Amino acid sequence: MLEHQQDEEMLYFWAFGDLHYRARDEWHAIHSRRLAPMFEDTRVLWLDKGAPAFCVAPGDIVDTGAPENYTLAKKDLAAQLGNIPLYPGIGNHEYHRERRDESAHTVEEYSAAWKRPPRYFWMAGDILCIMLDQPDPYQSDPQRENIKVIFPAEELEFLDTTLAEHALSRAIIFAHCPLHNTVLDRDPERNLDDDSLDPFFYVENSDEVRAILARHANAALYISGHTHSGWGSPNLVLTEKPGNHAVTHLNLMSPWYTGRHRGPRLSADRLSLEYYPDDPDVLVSFAIHVYRSHIAIGARDHRARLWLAQWNIPLSH
Repeated sequence: MLEHQQDEEMLYFWAFGDLHYRARDEWHAIHSRRLAPMFEDTRVLWLDKGAPAFCVAPGDIVDTGAPENYTLAKKDLAAQLGNIPLYPGIGNHEYHRERRDESAHTVEEYSAAWKRPPRYFWMAGDILCIMLDQPDPYQSDPQRENIKVIFPAEELEFLDTTLAEHALSRAIIFAHCPLHNTVLDRDPERNLDDDSLDPFFYVENSDEVRAILARHANAALYISGHTHSGWGSPNLVLTEKPGNHAVTHLNLMSPWYTGRHRGPRLSADRLSLEYYPDDPDVLVSFAIHVYRSHIAIGARDHRARLWLAQWNIPLSH
């Protein structure tokens, strides 16, 4: 159970890492069994302790951008979350094709499915929440995914302008991709995890993003996913000081699978789907409480129904 200091709570929300809904029968059967304990546990927690103001999932909610995957994700998440609002983001998988003979999917399809622009912001009480978008990895070559994640100038301008226009509001930034040199690999020699030192798993122009965060004292938290980092990965939560104030990075573990070599794989005869769990095999999502003086982040293992860790991050004033 999370231990909260005596302080005024400004916001409580829940964050899910890469969910990867897919409507194929075998995938959906394994996926629904995998995620069921997470939703069962959160419902119990929310009934006991109170519901969060919202849930957020910054990208790769679907495994490919096929319409049937969006339909499944929206239907299941609506059933699981009930009246709790969901704020979605776009990741690289929303652009992926379902079949080799079809075109890559588009940001317009994402927006039509979720009724959201690719980048947007909202106010949660006095807290500013900013959702950034993952650039289209097929823009330069429709047949090959670009391994470089580069935030375009208009996205940087959106971040800079939104932070400036709400300078008196504490700000939380959501993005699919982490910044460079944040979350790391549990065992670099064996390459257990994709991490923010690997090409494709960090924002190439992270220095420009950090420069924007450094200019705006209201920027407090940057939450991302993408890496499917395993439990024990260094810097799942990392606080750094790009300017005169601290910014904390939270990398969301995926409840679908963690570890670079784990998850769903075709069988040797390529006729069925097999699932390989990570070690340790934990099913984690994150509760975030924002107080006047600090942020409390809790990592919850839903299968064990235990809090694995809590981080208390002081906020500068």
